[in-house]
Amino acid sequence: MSSTSVTPSVLIVGAGPAGSVLALTLLKNGIPVRIVDKEGPQIGQKGLGVQPRSLEMHHFLGTLPDFLSIARRLPVCNIYKTPGGTEILKTIEIDPFEEPTPDSPYINSLMLGQHRQQSILHRHLEKYGCKAEFLTEMRSFQQFDDHVLATLVTKDQDGTEISETVKVPYLVGTDGAHSTVRKALGLNFLGETRDDVNMIIGDIHVKGGLERKFWHSWGEPSKLVALIPTEVDDDIFTFMIGGTESDQAKTASGRDELVKTISFITDRTDIDFGELVWISRYRPNIRMVDKFGEGRVFVAGDAAHIHSPTGGQGTNSGVQDSFNLGWKLALVLKGVSPSSLLATYTEERLPVIAAMLDKSTLLLNRSLAPSPVQGHNWERGKEFKQLGVNYRGSSTLVDETIALTQDLTPTDSYSLASDGVIHAGDRAPQAPSLETLHSNRNHSPALTSLFDIFGPDHHTLLVFGSSKFNGEAIASELSAYPQNLFKTVLILPTVGTSESELSDLVTQTSGVDLLLRDRDGYAHKYYPALPGPSTLVVVRPDGVVGAIVGGVEGLHQYLKGVFLTM
Repeated sequence: MSSTSVTPSVLIVGAGPAGSVLALTLLKNGIPVRIVDKEGPQIGQKGLGVQPRSLEMHHFLGTLPDFLSIARRLPVCNIYKTPGGTEILKTIEIDPFEEPTPDSPYINSLMLGQHRQQSILHRHLEKYGCKAEFLTEMRSFQQFDDHVLATLVTKDQDGTEISETVKVPYLVGTDGAHSTVRKALGLNFLGETRDDVNMIIGDIHVKGGLERKFWHSWGEPSKLVALIPTEVDDDIFTFMIGGTESDQAKTASGRDELVKTISFITDRTDIDFGELVWISRYRPNIRMVDKFGEGRVFVAGDAAHIHSPTGGQGTNSGVQDSFNLGWKLALVLKGVSPSSLLATYTEERLPVIAAMLDKSTLLLNRSLAPSPVQGHNWERGKEFKQLGVNYRGSSTLVDETIALTQDLTPTDSYSLASDGVIHAGDRAPQAPSLETLHSNRNHSPALTSLFDIFGPDHHTLLVFGSSKFNGEAIASELSAYPQNLFKTVLILPTVGTSESELSDLVTQTSGVDLLLRDRDGYAHKYYPALPGPSTLVVVRPDGVVGAIVGGVEGLHQYLKGVFLTM
Protein backbone atom coordinates (compact mmCIF):
# COMPACT_ATOMS: atom_id res chain seq x y z
CA MET A 1 0.00 0.00 0.00
CA SER A 2 1.39 3.42 -0.86
CA SER A 3 0.39 7.08 -0.98
CA THR A 4 1.89 10.47 -1.79
CA SER A 5 1.60 13.52 0.44
CA VAL A 6 2.88 17.08 0.53
CA THR A 7 4.38 17.65 3.97
CA PRO A 8 6.04 20.44 5.97
CA SER A 9 9.20 22.27 5.02
CA VAL A 10 11.76 19.95 6.65
CA LEU A 11 11.71 16.19 7.13
CA ILE A 12 13.95 15.14 10.03
CA VAL A 13 14.98 11.50 10.09
CA GLY A 14 15.92 10.54 13.65
CA ALA A 15 14.07 11.69 16.80
CA GLY A 16 16.93 11.68 19.31
CA PRO A 17 18.28 14.86 20.95
CA ALA A 18 19.94 16.16 17.77
CA GLY A 19 16.84 15.73 15.60
CA SER A 20 14.55 17.03 18.32
CA VAL A 21 16.65 20.18 18.88
CA LEU A 22 16.57 20.84 15.15
CA ALA A 23 12.80 20.37 15.06
CA LEU A 24 12.26 22.69 18.03
CA THR A 25 14.57 25.36 16.59
CA LEU A 26 12.64 25.33 13.32
CA LEU A 27 9.25 25.33 15.01
CA LYS A 28 10.22 28.35 17.10
CA ASN A 29 10.97 30.06 13.79
CA GLY A 30 7.51 29.21 12.47
CA ILE A 31 8.85 26.50 10.14
CA PRO A 32 6.66 23.35 10.06
CA VAL A 33 8.55 20.07 10.37
CA ARG A 34 7.99 16.35 10.43
CA ILE A 35 10.24 14.14 12.55
CA VAL A 36 10.34 10.35 12.15
CA ASP A 37 12.35 7.51 13.68
CA LYS A 38 12.46 3.88 12.64
CA GLU A 39 12.92 2.80 16.26
CA GLY A 40 10.77 3.38 19.32
CA PRO A 41 11.62 5.84 22.11
CA GLN A 42 15.19 5.49 23.34
CA ILE A 43 15.93 3.26 26.31
CA GLY A 44 18.82 3.72 28.70
CA GLN A 45 21.25 6.34 29.88
CA LYS A 46 23.35 6.77 26.74
CA GLY A 47 25.15 10.05 26.09
CA LEU A 48 24.57 11.22 29.64
CA GLY A 49 26.87 14.27 29.84
CA VAL A 50 25.26 17.69 29.25
CA GLN A 51 27.93 20.36 28.89
CA PRO A 52 27.57 24.04 29.88
CA ARG A 53 27.35 25.27 26.28
CA SER A 54 24.42 22.92 25.68
CA LEU A 55 22.74 24.19 28.86
CA GLU A 56 22.99 27.71 27.43
CA MET A 57 21.40 26.48 24.22
CA HIS A 58 18.54 24.97 26.21
CA HIS A 59 18.10 28.34 27.94
CA PHE A 60 17.55 29.93 24.52
CA LEU A 61 15.15 27.14 23.49
CA GLY A 62 13.13 27.36 26.72
CA THR A 63 13.83 23.74 27.66
CA LEU A 64 16.38 24.43 30.41
CA PRO A 65 14.02 24.39 33.43
CA ASP A 66 12.92 20.86 32.54
CA PHE A 67 16.54 19.75 32.19
CA LEU A 68 17.57 21.29 35.50
CA SER A 69 14.62 19.75 37.33
CA ILE A 70 15.99 16.20 36.95
CA ALA A 71 19.62 16.49 35.85
CA ARG A 72 22.39 16.17 38.43
CA ARG A 73 26.07 16.86 38.61
CA LEU A 74 28.53 14.12 37.73
CA PRO A 75 29.08 12.17 40.95
CA VAL A 76 32.43 11.75 42.67
CA CYS A 77 34.12 8.47 41.69
CA ASN A 78 35.22 5.97 44.33
CA ILE A 79 38.12 3.80 43.16
CA TYR A 80 38.12 0.51 45.09
CA LYS A 81 41.05 -1.69 46.01
CA THR A 82 41.01 -5.29 44.80
CA PRO A 83 40.95 -7.98 45.98
CA GLY A 84 38.32 -7.21 48.54
CA GLY A 85 36.47 -4.59 46.51
CA THR A 86 35.15 -2.56 49.46
CA GLU A 87 38.14 -0.48 50.57
CA ILE A 88 38.27 2.89 48.83
CA LEU A 89 41.71 3.39 47.33
CA LYS A 90 41.05 6.92 46.13
CA THR A 91 38.20 9.32 45.43
CA ILE A 92 38.35 11.32 42.21
CA GLU A 93 36.29 14.33 41.22
CA ILE A 94 36.04 13.84 37.48
CA ASP A 95 34.40 17.22 36.94
CA PRO A 96 35.42 19.50 39.84
CA PHE A 97 32.81 22.03 40.86
CA GLU A 98 33.28 25.60 39.63
CA GLU A 99 31.53 28.66 40.98
CA PRO A 100 29.28 30.17 38.30
CA THR A 101 30.21 33.64 37.10
CA PRO A 102 27.99 36.39 35.67
CA ASP A 103 29.17 35.65 32.12
CA SER A 104 28.98 31.84 32.54
CA PRO A 105 26.06 30.94 34.83
CA TYR A 106 26.01 27.28 33.73
CA ILE A 107 29.65 26.40 34.27
CA ASN A 108 29.25 22.85 35.62
CA SER A 109 28.47 19.81 33.50
CA LEU A 110 25.35 17.83 34.33
CA MET A 111 24.24 14.25 33.83
CA LEU A 112 21.05 13.44 31.96
CA GLY A 113 20.61 10.40 29.74
CA GLN A 114 19.62 10.75 26.11
CA HIS A 115 16.30 9.02 26.70
CA ARG A 116 15.29 11.67 29.24
CA GLN A 117 16.63 14.48 27.05
CA GLN A 118 14.55 13.08 24.21
CA SER A 119 11.43 12.90 26.36
CA ILE A 120 11.75 16.55 27.47
CA LEU A 121 12.32 17.78 23.94
CA HIS A 122 9.37 15.80 22.58
CA ARG A 123 7.05 17.37 25.17
CA HIS A 124 8.15 20.79 23.90
CA LEU A 125 7.63 19.74 20.28
CA GLU A 126 4.06 18.75 21.12
CA LYS A 127 3.36 22.31 22.27
CA TYR A 128 3.76 23.24 18.59
CA GLY A 129 1.55 20.41 17.39
CA CYS A 130 4.53 18.28 16.32
CA LYS A 131 4.69 14.67 17.48
CA ALA A 132 7.65 12.40 16.83
CA GLU A 133 6.58 9.50 14.60
CA PHE A 134 8.24 6.37 15.94
CA LEU A 135 8.46 3.07 14.05
CA THR A 136 8.48 5.05 10.82
CA GLU A 137 11.41 4.22 8.57
CA MET A 138 12.79 6.34 5.76
CA ARG A 139 13.79 3.80 3.12
CA SER A 140 15.11 6.10 0.39
CA PHE A 141 15.04 9.59 -1.06
CA GLN A 142 15.63 11.42 -4.32
CA GLN A 143 16.89 14.98 -4.70
CA PHE A 144 15.64 17.47 -7.27
CA ASP A 145 16.46 21.12 -7.94
CA ASP A 146 13.71 22.45 -5.69
CA HIS A 147 12.64 19.56 -3.44
CA VAL A 148 13.38 16.13 -2.01
CA LEU A 149 11.16 13.06 -2.37
CA ALA A 150 11.46 10.58 0.50
CA THR A 151 9.85 7.19 0.95
CA LEU A 152 8.56 6.46 4.45
CA VAL A 153 7.42 3.01 5.56
CA THR A 154 5.30 2.03 8.55
CA LYS A 155 3.46 -1.18 9.41
CA ASP A 156 -0.17 -1.64 10.32
CA GLN A 157 -1.41 -3.99 13.05
CA ASP A 158 -1.25 -6.95 10.68
CA GLY A 159 2.37 -6.23 9.79
CA THR A 160 1.50 -4.98 6.32
CA GLU A 161 3.89 -2.27 5.16
CA ILE A 162 2.39 1.10 4.35
CA SER A 163 4.56 3.19 2.04
CA GLU A 164 4.28 6.96 1.79
CA THR A 165 6.09 9.35 -0.55
CA VAL A 166 6.88 12.65 1.12
CA LYS A 167 7.79 15.86 -0.75
CA VAL A 168 9.80 18.45 1.23
CA PRO A 169 12.15 21.34 0.45
CA TYR A 170 14.85 19.94 2.80
CA LEU A 171 15.73 16.68 4.54
CA VAL A 172 18.06 16.25 7.52
CA GLY A 173 19.44 12.95 8.77
CA THR A 174 19.98 12.73 12.52
CA ASP A 175 19.61 8.97 12.33
CA GLY A 176 22.69 7.81 14.17
CA ALA A 177 25.98 6.12 13.43
CA HIS A 178 24.49 3.76 10.83
CA SER A 179 22.69 6.65 9.13
CA THR A 180 20.62 5.74 6.10
CA VAL A 181 20.72 9.39 5.03
CA ARG A 182 24.52 9.61 5.15
CA LYS A 183 24.95 6.38 3.22
CA ALA A 184 22.43 7.39 0.57
CA LEU A 185 24.21 10.73 0.14
CA GLY A 186 27.48 8.89 -0.37
CA LEU A 187 29.33 11.01 2.17
CA ASN A 188 32.75 9.79 3.20
CA PHE A 189 32.86 8.66 6.84
CA LEU A 190 36.55 9.02 7.56
CA GLY A 191 38.31 7.54 10.57
CA GLU A 192 38.96 4.26 12.33
CA THR A 193 37.47 1.52 14.46
CA ARG A 194 39.43 0.93 17.65
CA ASP A 195 39.86 -2.84 17.82
CA ASP A 196 42.09 -2.39 20.87
CA VAL A 197 39.16 -1.10 22.93
CA ASN A 198 36.33 -3.45 23.83
CA MET A 199 33.55 -2.58 26.23
CA ILE A 200 30.20 -3.85 27.41
CA ILE A 201 27.74 -1.13 28.34
CA GLY A 202 24.16 -0.97 29.54
CA ASP A 203 21.83 -0.26 32.45
CA ILE A 204 20.83 -2.53 35.34
CA HIS A 205 18.77 -2.18 38.49
CA VAL A 206 20.78 -2.26 41.74
CA LYS A 207 18.54 -2.93 44.74
CA GLY A 208 21.24 -2.62 47.38
CA GLY A 209 24.93 -2.55 48.23
CA LEU A 210 25.94 0.72 46.47
CA GLU A 211 25.41 4.36 47.40
CA ARG A 212 23.76 6.34 44.64
CA LYS A 213 25.73 9.51 45.30
CA PHE A 214 28.97 7.95 43.97
CA TRP A 215 30.38 6.59 40.73
CA HIS A 216 31.97 3.23 41.61
CA SER A 217 34.99 1.75 39.83
CA TRP A 218 37.15 -1.33 40.15
CA GLY A 219 40.16 -2.58 38.21
CA GLU A 220 42.65 -1.36 35.62
CA PRO A 221 41.79 -0.65 31.96
CA SER A 222 42.54 -4.26 31.01
CA LYS A 223 39.92 -5.45 33.51
CA LEU A 224 37.55 -2.68 34.50
CA VAL A 225 34.07 -2.30 35.95
CA ALA A 226 32.35 1.04 36.51
CA LEU A 227 28.84 1.44 37.92
CA ILE A 228 27.33 4.91 37.52
CA PRO A 229 24.03 5.98 39.11
CA THR A 230 21.46 7.44 36.74
CA GLU A 231 20.33 11.01 37.09
CA VAL A 232 16.99 10.49 38.85
CA ASP A 233 16.23 8.97 42.21
CA ASP A 234 15.70 5.37 41.20
CA ASP A 235 17.78 2.21 41.45
CA ILE A 236 19.17 2.09 37.91
CA PHE A 237 22.93 2.17 37.38
CA THR A 238 24.82 2.35 34.10
CA PHE A 239 27.61 -0.22 33.83
CA MET A 240 30.78 -0.16 31.76
CA ILE A 241 32.96 -3.25 31.57
CA GLY A 242 36.23 -2.76 29.71
CA GLY A 243 39.28 -4.68 28.66
CA THR A 244 40.14 -7.77 26.72
CA GLU A 245 40.57 -10.18 29.62
CA SER A 246 36.85 -10.95 29.94
CA ASP A 247 34.85 -13.16 27.59
CA GLN A 248 32.79 -10.37 26.13
CA ALA A 249 30.39 -12.47 24.10
CA LYS A 250 29.56 -14.57 27.16
CA THR A 251 29.23 -11.54 29.44
CA ALA A 252 26.90 -9.80 27.01
CA SER A 253 24.68 -12.87 26.59
CA GLY A 254 22.35 -11.94 29.44
CA ARG A 255 21.83 -10.79 33.01
CA ASP A 256 23.25 -13.82 34.83
CA GLU A 257 26.55 -13.83 32.95
CA LEU A 258 26.81 -10.07 33.35
CA VAL A 259 26.38 -10.30 37.12
CA LYS A 260 28.97 -13.11 37.30
CA THR A 261 31.53 -10.97 35.44
CA ILE A 262 30.88 -7.91 37.61
CA SER A 263 31.15 -9.99 40.79
CA PHE A 264 34.40 -11.56 39.59
CA ILE A 265 36.12 -8.26 38.71
CA THR A 266 34.87 -6.34 41.76
CA ASP A 267 35.35 -9.22 44.20
CA ARG A 268 31.96 -8.19 45.60
CA THR A 269 29.02 -10.47 46.32
CA ASP A 270 27.03 -7.98 48.40
CA ILE A 271 25.71 -5.93 45.48
CA ASP A 272 22.06 -6.86 44.94
CA PHE A 273 21.38 -6.69 41.22
CA GLY A 274 17.85 -6.56 39.84
CA GLU A 275 16.50 -6.58 36.31
CA LEU A 276 18.75 -5.86 33.32
CA VAL A 277 17.45 -2.87 31.32
CA TRP A 278 19.67 -3.13 28.25
CA ILE A 279 23.13 -4.39 27.29
CA SER A 280 25.40 -3.98 24.28
CA ARG A 281 28.94 -4.71 23.16
CA TYR A 282 30.85 -1.62 22.11
CA ARG A 283 34.02 -0.69 20.24
CA PRO A 284 34.78 2.99 19.67
CA ASN A 285 34.46 4.22 16.12
CA ILE A 286 36.22 7.52 15.59
CA ARG A 287 34.84 8.92 12.34
CA MET A 288 33.43 12.05 10.73
CA VAL A 289 32.03 13.10 7.39
CA ASP A 290 34.06 15.27 5.02
CA LYS A 291 31.05 17.56 4.55
CA PHE A 292 27.77 17.92 6.40
CA GLY A 293 25.44 17.83 3.44
CA GLU A 294 24.85 17.71 -0.27
CA GLY A 295 22.25 19.77 -2.08
CA ARG A 296 19.04 19.84 -0.06
CA VAL A 297 20.01 17.04 2.33
CA PHE A 298 22.12 17.40 5.49
CA VAL A 299 23.35 15.26 8.38
CA ALA A 300 23.90 16.10 12.04
CA GLY A 301 24.85 14.36 15.26
CA ASP A 302 26.02 10.74 15.16
CA ALA A 303 25.05 10.58 11.49
CA ALA A 304 27.91 13.04 10.88
CA HIS A 305 30.46 12.07 13.54
CA ILE A 306 31.02 9.34 16.11
CA HIS A 307 33.73 8.86 18.68
CA SER A 308 34.54 7.38 22.06
CA PRO A 309 32.30 8.36 25.01
CA THR A 310 35.23 9.90 26.89
CA GLY A 311 34.69 13.56 27.62
CA GLY A 312 30.92 13.55 27.09
CA GLN A 313 31.12 15.41 23.78
CA GLY A 314 29.01 13.35 21.38
CA THR A 315 25.40 14.25 22.19
CA ASN A 316 26.40 17.84 22.94
CA SER A 317 28.16 18.21 19.61
CA GLY A 318 25.13 16.75 17.84
CA VAL A 319 22.59 19.12 19.33
CA GLN A 320 24.90 22.04 18.58
CA ASP A 321 25.14 20.86 14.96
CA SER A 322 21.37 21.12 14.85
CA PHE A 323 21.26 24.52 16.53
CA ASN A 324 23.76 25.83 13.98
CA LEU A 325 21.84 24.42 11.03
CA GLY A 326 18.35 25.21 12.34
CA TRP A 327 18.42 29.01 12.26
CA LYS A 328 20.06 29.02 8.84
CA LEU A 329 17.46 26.68 7.37
CA ALA A 330 14.75 28.87 8.88
CA LEU A 331 16.05 32.06 7.25
CA VAL A 332 16.40 30.35 3.86
CA LEU A 333 12.88 28.90 4.09
CA LYS A 334 11.51 32.32 5.08
CA GLY A 335 13.01 33.66 1.87
CA VAL A 336 15.22 36.25 3.58
CA SER A 337 18.58 34.47 3.18
CA PRO A 338 20.19 32.84 0.15
CA SER A 339 20.56 29.07 0.04
CA SER A 340 24.35 29.65 0.01
CA LEU A 341 24.06 30.42 3.74
CA LEU A 342 23.60 26.69 4.29
CA ALA A 343 27.17 26.07 3.07
CA THR A 344 28.39 27.75 6.26
CA TYR A 345 26.98 24.81 8.24
CA THR A 346 29.84 22.62 6.97
CA GLU A 347 32.26 25.53 7.03
CA GLU A 348 31.64 26.21 10.71
CA ARG A 349 31.01 22.77 12.18
CA LEU A 350 33.68 20.74 10.34
CA PRO A 351 36.71 22.24 12.16
CA VAL A 352 34.88 22.07 15.49
CA ILE A 353 34.13 18.37 15.09
CA ALA A 354 37.67 17.63 13.90
CA ALA A 355 39.02 19.31 17.05
CA MET A 356 36.49 17.43 19.18
CA LEU A 357 37.56 14.06 17.78
CA ASP A 358 41.22 14.86 18.44
CA LYS A 359 40.54 15.87 22.04
CA SER A 360 38.18 13.03 22.92
CA THR A 361 40.56 10.47 21.35
CA LEU A 362 43.49 11.83 23.38
CA LEU A 363 41.35 11.50 26.49
CA LEU A 364 40.42 7.93 25.51
CA ASN A 365 44.09 6.99 25.09
CA ARG A 366 44.95 8.60 28.41
CA SER A 367 42.07 6.80 30.11
CA LEU A 368 43.34 3.45 28.86
CA ALA A 369 46.93 4.07 29.95
CA PRO A 370 47.99 2.30 33.16
CA SER A 371 48.31 4.62 36.13
CA PRO A 372 49.29 4.15 39.79
CA VAL A 373 45.66 4.78 40.73
CA GLN A 374 43.03 3.60 38.26
CA GLY A 375 40.80 6.46 37.12
CA HIS A 376 43.38 9.19 37.60
CA ASN A 377 43.59 9.65 33.84
CA TRP A 378 39.85 10.23 33.52
CA GLU A 379 40.08 13.87 34.56
CA ARG A 380 39.24 16.24 31.75
CA GLY A 381 40.14 19.81 30.85
CA LYS A 382 37.87 22.83 30.82
CA GLU A 383 37.70 22.81 27.03
CA PHE A 384 35.29 19.85 27.30
CA LYS A 385 32.68 22.26 28.70
CA GLN A 386 32.56 23.63 25.11
CA LEU A 387 32.36 27.28 26.14
CA GLY A 388 35.41 27.98 23.99
CA VAL A 389 33.97 26.40 20.84
CA ASN A 390 34.14 29.10 18.17
CA TYR A 391 33.59 29.79 14.48
CA ARG A 392 36.28 32.43 14.00
CA GLY A 393 37.07 31.16 10.53
CA SER A 394 33.51 31.62 9.21
CA SER A 395 33.10 33.66 6.04
CA THR A 396 30.00 35.46 7.38
CA LEU A 397 31.73 37.20 10.30
CA VAL A 398 32.61 40.89 10.48
CA ASP A 399 35.06 41.91 13.20
CA GLU A 400 36.53 45.40 13.38
CA THR A 401 38.39 44.65 16.64
CA ILE A 402 41.01 42.57 14.85
CA ALA A 403 42.27 45.59 12.92
CA LEU A 404 43.05 47.24 16.26
CA THR A 405 45.11 44.34 17.62
CA GLN A 406 46.40 41.32 15.78
CA ASP A 407 44.73 38.50 13.94
CA LEU A 408 43.65 36.30 16.82
CA THR A 409 41.96 33.59 14.78
CA PRO A 410 42.88 30.44 16.72
CA THR A 411 43.91 27.17 15.16
CA ASP A 412 41.94 25.43 17.92
CA SER A 413 38.21 25.71 17.36
CA TYR A 414 37.68 24.57 20.96
CA SER A 415 39.55 27.35 22.75
CA LEU A 416 39.39 31.13 22.90
CA ALA A 417 42.42 33.35 22.49
CA SER A 418 44.53 33.70 25.61
CA ASP A 419 43.76 37.44 25.91
CA GLY A 420 40.16 36.64 26.86
CA VAL A 421 38.77 39.25 24.44
CA ILE A 422 35.54 38.34 22.68
CA HIS A 423 35.73 38.30 18.89
CA ALA A 424 33.24 37.54 16.15
CA GLY A 425 32.69 33.79 16.01
CA ASP A 426 32.90 33.35 19.79
CA ARG A 427 30.16 32.42 22.21
CA ALA A 428 28.26 35.52 23.33
CA PRO A 429 28.64 35.88 27.13
CA GLN A 430 25.79 36.31 29.55
CA ALA A 431 25.26 39.66 31.28
CA PRO A 432 22.69 39.79 34.10
CA SER A 433 21.25 42.74 36.06
CA LEU A 434 20.20 44.82 33.06
CA GLU A 435 17.69 47.47 34.11
CA THR A 436 14.85 48.15 31.67
CA LEU A 437 14.50 51.90 31.12
CA HIS A 438 12.23 51.77 28.09
CA SER A 439 10.69 49.01 26.00
CA ASN A 440 8.76 48.87 22.76
CA ARG A 441 7.75 45.32 23.61
CA ASN A 442 5.01 44.27 25.99
CA HIS A 443 5.67 42.77 29.42
CA SER A 444 9.39 43.59 29.59
CA PRO A 445 10.69 42.82 33.10
CA ALA A 446 12.27 45.51 35.24
CA LEU A 447 15.47 43.47 35.31
CA THR A 448 16.57 41.21 32.50
CA SER A 449 19.68 39.50 31.11
CA LEU A 450 21.20 38.94 27.69
CA PHE A 451 20.41 35.22 27.77
CA ASP A 452 16.75 36.10 28.28
CA ILE A 453 16.92 38.39 25.23
CA PHE A 454 18.79 36.04 22.87
CA GLY A 455 16.68 33.49 21.02
CA PRO A 456 16.73 31.00 18.12
CA ASP A 457 14.25 33.00 16.02
CA HIS A 458 16.05 36.35 15.82
CA HIS A 459 19.36 38.18 15.67
CA THR A 460 20.08 40.46 18.61
CA LEU A 461 21.78 43.79 17.90
CA LEU A 462 23.51 45.05 21.05
CA VAL A 463 24.35 48.74 20.86
CA PHE A 464 26.80 50.01 23.47
CA GLY A 465 26.36 53.75 23.10
CA SER A 466 25.56 57.09 24.62
CA SER A 467 23.57 60.21 23.77
CA LYS A 468 25.37 60.23 20.41
CA PHE A 469 23.67 56.97 19.49
CA ASN A 470 22.24 57.20 15.97
CA GLY A 471 19.16 55.05 16.29
CA GLU A 472 17.59 56.34 13.10
CA ALA A 473 20.48 55.11 10.96
CA ILE A 474 20.30 51.62 12.48
CA ALA A 475 16.53 51.52 12.15
CA SER A 476 16.85 52.56 8.51
CA GLU A 477 19.38 49.78 7.84
CA LEU A 478 17.08 47.16 9.33
CA SER A 479 13.84 48.54 7.92
CA ALA A 480 14.04 46.49 4.73
CA TYR A 481 13.79 43.22 6.70
CA PRO A 482 10.83 41.70 8.54
CA GLN A 483 10.71 43.30 11.98
CA ASN A 484 10.72 40.03 13.95
CA LEU A 485 14.12 39.00 12.58
CA PHE A 486 15.93 41.43 14.88
CA LYS A 487 15.88 42.71 18.44
CA THR A 488 17.75 45.99 18.85
CA VAL A 489 18.98 46.62 22.39
CA LEU A 490 20.69 49.85 23.48
CA ILE A 491 22.78 49.26 26.62
CA LEU A 492 23.85 52.31 28.60
CA PRO A 493 26.68 52.24 31.12
CA THR A 494 25.96 52.35 34.85
CA VAL A 495 27.02 55.98 35.07
CA GLY A 496 27.71 58.74 32.57
CA THR A 497 24.28 59.42 31.14
CA SER A 498 22.51 62.48 32.54
CA GLU A 499 18.77 62.60 33.13
CA SER A 500 18.32 65.01 30.22
CA GLU A 501 20.33 62.75 27.91
CA LEU A 502 18.31 59.77 29.10
CA SER A 503 15.09 61.64 28.39
CA ASP A 504 16.32 62.45 24.89
CA LEU A 505 17.24 58.80 24.29
CA VAL A 506 13.80 57.60 25.32
CA THR A 507 12.23 59.91 22.73
CA GLN A 508 14.69 58.63 20.08
CA THR A 509 14.11 54.90 20.60
CA SER A 510 11.49 54.28 17.93
CA GLY A 511 13.93 51.89 16.26
CA VAL A 512 15.04 50.26 19.52
CA ASP A 513 13.23 47.38 21.17
CA LEU A 514 14.88 47.75 24.56
CA LEU A 515 16.74 50.56 26.31
CA LEU A 516 18.72 49.07 29.19
CA ARG A 517 21.09 50.29 31.86
CA ASP A 518 24.01 48.00 32.63
CA ARG A 519 23.35 48.25 36.35
CA ASP A 520 26.30 46.12 37.53
CA GLY A 521 28.55 46.74 34.54
CA TYR A 522 28.74 43.16 33.32
CA ALA A 523 27.76 43.79 29.70
CA HIS A 524 30.40 46.49 29.31
CA LYS A 525 32.93 44.27 31.08
CA TYR A 526 32.48 41.18 28.92
CA TYR A 527 31.89 42.76 25.50
CA PRO A 528 34.61 44.73 23.65
CA ALA A 529 34.45 48.44 22.91
CA LEU A 530 35.57 50.10 19.70
CA PRO A 531 36.74 53.72 19.43
CA GLY A 532 33.91 56.11 18.67
CA PRO A 533 30.45 56.90 19.99
CA SER A 534 29.12 53.34 19.84
CA THR A 535 29.96 49.68 19.39
CA LEU A 536 27.49 47.36 17.66
CA VAL A 537 27.59 43.64 18.50
CA VAL A 538 25.42 41.31 16.44
CA VAL A 539 24.51 38.07 18.23
CA ARG A 540 23.24 35.30 15.98
CA PRO A 541 20.23 33.10 16.82
CA ASP A 542 22.62 30.38 18.06
CA GLY A 543 24.17 32.68 20.67
CA VAL A 544 27.35 33.28 18.68
CA VAL A 545 28.77 36.75 18.00
CA GLY A 546 28.33 37.42 14.29
CA ALA A 547 29.79 40.92 14.11
CA ILE A 548 31.55 43.56 16.20
CA VAL A 549 31.49 46.88 14.36
CA GLY A 550 31.66 50.59 15.01
CA GLY A 551 28.70 51.72 12.97
CA VAL A 552 26.04 51.12 10.37
CA GLU A 553 28.55 50.46 7.58
CA GLY A 554 29.90 47.42 9.41
CA LEU A 555 26.36 46.27 10.24
CA HIS A 556 25.48 46.51 6.54
CA GLN A 557 28.48 44.34 5.69
CA TYR A 558 27.30 41.61 8.08
CA LEU A 559 23.72 41.73 6.83
CA LYS A 560 24.92 41.48 3.24
CA GLY A 561 26.77 38.24 4.08
CA VAL A 562 23.80 36.56 5.78
CA PHE A 563 20.63 37.97 4.24
CA LEU A 564 19.33 38.59 0.76
CA THR A 565 19.43 42.19 -0.43
CA MET A 566 15.97 43.47 0.32
